[in-house]
Amino acid sequence: MQEHSDLSVEIYDLLKDGRQLSISGITRELKSRDFNEHRLIVTGYLRALKDMDCLNEFDLSPSKIYTLKEDKNAGGFVRTKKEVKTVDVYGLVGEKLSKMTSAATKIETAVYIFMTLFDRPCFESELNAAGIDSNQITRYFSSTTGSTPDSNLVVKSKDFKKYYDELPQIPKSSPAYEIHTDKLDPDFLMRTVNILSALLKDEIDVSELVSKTANKSLLDF
Repeated sequence: MQEHSDLSVEIYDLLKDGRQLSISGITRELKSRDFNEHRLIVTGYLRALKDMDCLNEFDLSPSKIYTLKEDKNAGGFVRTKKEVKTVDVYGLVGEKLSKMTSAATKIETAVYIFMTLFDRPCFESELNAAGIDSNQITRYFSSTTGSTPDSNLVVKSKDFKKYYDELPQIPKSSPAYEIHTDKLDPDFLMRTVNILSALLKDEIDVSELVSKTANKSLLDF
């Protein structure tokens, strides 16, 4: 399994050398590289990169086609994997999640984001680092038993020695979770896209690319 990296780097690599691909084509080729991203996630990234003037977008009914801007073909629109700086991703995600009022939605969103970013299960210690304490997680599982619907999360019980050895920030006693991706509805996925887009905007100055006459969001396109 290939390690997960900044998705924009992978999109650049797919579109370099003058290639022209649709959303479906990009999603399909990402999957061939072991990046199993939902189409809505890929669409959000493409629209964000187009808004930042990194990609051309044009209609070829019934599809939208994306290409690199000519002046970006040298690789300038994204940093290489070696150049991507280390940041407190848990704090950044936790800040966005803090605005959510539903503890269950907050926990599920955090697990999905960390699974997507790291291409592995999400550990409880990582949820703690994002501002979700263990008591909230215990209450989450307590509220999804009995007469209420089953939990969207799965507690993983296999041997995670590999992760404990390779990732010193994860205590050996920390449980791991995954989410039922087949149960995720479009609203949940779009919220995740918006959070990832907001994190990208926090790291990159896009002020010169934003309309001065009207504020737009991903939902406007």
